[in-house]
Formats: sequence, C-alpha cells, structure tokens
Amino acid sequence: MNKPPLLAVLITLVSADVAAQEDLFESSMHSAGLSVGIIDHRYTGDADVGGGISYQGPAFGLSYTGPQLRATGLFTRFDGKHTLINLSGIGWLLPSFTLKRLDNTIVAVPIGALAAWLRTSGDDDTAPLGTQAILLGAGGVLEQQLGSRTVIKLRAMPLAGFTATELTDALGFSWAADAESRLEIDQLFSGLGLTIGYIFRYQVWNVNGSRVLSSLVDEAYDYTSAIHIISVELKF
Repeated sequence: MNKPPLLAVLITLVSADVAAQEDLFESSMHSAGLSVGIIDHRYTGDADVGGGISYQGPAFGLSYTGPQLRATGLFTRFDGKHTLINLSGIGWLLPSFTLKRLDNTIVAVPIGALAAWLRTSGDDDTAPLGTQAILLGAGGVLEQQLGSRTVIKLRAMPLAGFTATELTDALGFSWAADAESRLEIDQLFSGLGLTIGYIFRYQVWNVNGSRVLSSLVDEAYDYTSAIHIISVELKF
C-alpha cells in the first residue's frame, strides 16, 4: 500500500502540535477518548466498476485533540464482510495577525491542513478501495471562556486539495468542509478535565483517470462522505 504522503503529513502535524504553545486561554489542551460516528458514504460513479461500496450507519473509534491538531479514526463492519476505515488528522496555525482577543472571547482566522485516508473492502474477489487526500484551507475560530475552568470553542474551515488511490497512478481533486464545536472543562477529577465535542465533515473524493486504467479509475473512486462524530475525551 502507498500511504507515505499521508503518514508524513500526520507525523508533521503531530510533531508541530506537541511543540506548540498551550491553547489560547493558557490551559492544558491535550485530550484523548472515544468517538461514535454516523457515516453517510456514497458511491457517486456512473457504474459499479471495481466495487462501488456505499454505507450509511454508525462507526466507532478513537480521537485525540491538541492545541493545533485533531485526529480521529473510525471503523465499521457491515453486511457481514464489508469494512470501512476512516482516518484523518486536521491541523491549524493561528498567525498572530489573525487573532483578536476581547476579554473572554477570541476570534481568529486559522490556516489549516487536512490529511485523510479512506478504505473500503467488500467481496473476496474485489480488491479493497483505498484513497488518501491532502487538503489546505482557511476558516474561522471563536473561543469563549465561561468562568475559570470552562471554554467553548467553535471552528469551521473549507479545504481543497489532491486525492490519490493506493492501487494506481491516478490523481484527482478533493474538497471538504470541516466544522466542530467543543465544550472543555478543566480540573474535574484528579487533575483531569473533560472534553465533549461534535464534528461534522463533508468531503468529496473525485479521482481522475490513470494513464493505464483511465476509464475504470474514473468510475471506481468517486465518493462523497458526510460524517457526524460525537467524542468524549479526558483532558490532561
């Protein structure tokens, strides 16, 4: 499998996040926990060439949130033998000239990058379909501090970039809209806090034809994904 570009971006985002300053309200901002997602993954090709797996239903996984990074992984198995895996990491930078602090409120314009990997598998005689995407974008952030321990965060970002397949030399275009809301409470028990988050992402995967299998690839890797995620994380 050909995943080095995606893994390289994820490693870069994680490294930058670990070294990043604490969040804008100077509180601890690393949390990890469980996620439950509702996925609407639809095949949009004109014909079921090489698979064409669609899925609408729940998925379960893990999540991590840091000062400048959010990573999630979801997995589900359906119809007895079909699987869907969705891994993603989104990171953002907040240049100082884009920040505006008003007492307990912060407004910012982040510059972001999204790395996503989607893999579906089906029948025994059908090769798994794997796609990866690297996207760039910019959006908006609003943070509101409520008291000394509680922060509400809202963020939304459109992104666009490239997508590729694991099995061919094909490249294509992908765009996404990513939004989240988070409630963070510090020092609830034994020095740990609690984070409850909601994430929505709509992403289009449209891989163009390869030089070798142009007509097949044009149909096999056309998907849209709408994902709703609820995460509950311990903050440390």
